[in-house]
Formats: sequence, structure tokens, C-alpha cells
Amino acid sequence: MAAPWGTGARAGANAAPRALIAGLGLIGGSIGIALRRRGWHVAFLDRDRDLAPGEAADERVESLDAAADVLILATPVDVAVTLLASSRAPLITSVCSVMAPLRAIAGDRFVAGHPLTGSQERGLRAARADLFNGATWFIDRDNPVVRQVITDCGARVELVEAGEHDRAVALTSHLPQILSTALAALLHDQNVDLRFAGPGLQTFLRLAGSDVSVWSPILAANRQNLQPHAEAIQRLVQEIVDGDPADAFAKANLLFGKL
Repeated sequence: MAAPWGTGARAGANAAPRALIAGLGLIGGSIGIALRRRGWHVAFLDRDRDLAPGEAADERVESLDAAADVLILATPVDVAVTLLASSRAPLITSVCSVMAPLRAIAGDRFVAGHPLTGSQERGLRAARADLFNGATWFIDRDNPVVRQVITDCGARVELVEAGEHDRAVALTSHLPQILSTALAALLHDQNVDLRFAGPGLQTFLRLAGSDVSVWSPILAANRQNLQPHAEAIQRLVQEIVDGDPADAFAKANLLFGKL
């Protein structure tokens, strides 16, 4: 049985660092694979009792109190809030798409995090070691162990205040998901002839393959920040359809040139 928190996660100075991942899906599984390749011992919890971790973890544990240097919450944000409130772990970080709801209930032992990467695919079967290579990984406070997790996954650290992060990704991450999903749903309802679906549409609809179980908690948690952007995009679309689109295209071209 693993030692409880607070009794020393490492057996000695040369012992492998230990991570406990709650939620071994795309993100959690990719973290596990990457960390194990860098010499970490990885344990995991997951509600799927039949989950075979493969190269993503060394062992399954049954408690958030299992010994580790860091507990990584890689569940949907609503589940992460519950786990954060109940865990006694001395160091916890998250990889959810929103930070503020977690920061609101946490103290100094918690580092809110969000790696800015992902896939429309989901589950451990889509996990891969290079998912984070070169990616920005936001955290709302610095910590050497969490920083080591990030660098060992191949990402780069970016410090940001939790509220600022959530306001920004509402526009740059969450709204694109909504627009892709909405258009795909409309095309389905219109029974579109897919002979007319070219590469432009396919690119735009890449996010439409995302799963509601992943996105519903994110959108609910960040609804306040999303609402004004949803209203603004509706107005802008109508203006483009109704009038001269030159101004919108000019602004779009300027932004595109900076990407």
C-alpha cells in the first residue's frame, strides 16, 4: 500500500519523482506517457474500472491520498472542483480549460494550470507523448515541481492570473468550439449534400468532433465570459450578410497575418 500524503513521497534523494493523475483521458494519458519517458513514476485514478493504462501509468491507485510529489487533476472541471475540495494532497495542479472556479476554492497548495493544446479526439486511445511539445502551458503561480512536470512534457511555462486566463480563452478557444459545433449541427439539420463539403469546411469543422461530456462543463464554468462574445459574433455575422463585408475582411486579414 502506498504511503499517505505527508509521509514522504520519495524513498531517497535518487528516487524517481512521482505523479498521481486523476483522469487518464487524452490530456492525463498524454501527461503520463510523457512523464514516464522522463523517468517519473506515474499512478492514476479513473472512474473507468476497466481502463488499461498501457504506457501512460505504472499503477492504479484507489485514493487521492496515495503518495506522490504532485496530484494532477485531468478530469472535467466540475469533477476537478469536487476532487480539489476533498483532497488532502500537499501539492495539486490542474489541466482544465478554465482556472477561476478552481482557484476560488483553493489555497497555496494548488497551482491552476492549462496546457494550450488538445485534439477533437478523446480518451486514452488518443493520448500521445508529443501532445505538449512546444505548447504554452499556463499556470497561475510558480512552483518548481509543477514547472518540472511542464518542462518534462515538452511545454513552456506561462504565468497568468486565473481570471485573465478564463476571459481570454473564452474568445480564443471556447468560442471557436461553439462556432464549429453550431455550424455542424446546422448542416446536419439542413441535410447538407456532402459533395459540396470542401477542405475549407472540413478544416472549420475539425472541432465539431469534440465530445459534449468534455465541453459542457467548460462552457458552463465560463458562461459569463462567453456570453458577450456570443452576442458580438451574432451581430457581426448579420452585419457581414446584410452589408458591405470589406471592413470585417480587412480586420480578419490583418489578424490572420499575425498568426
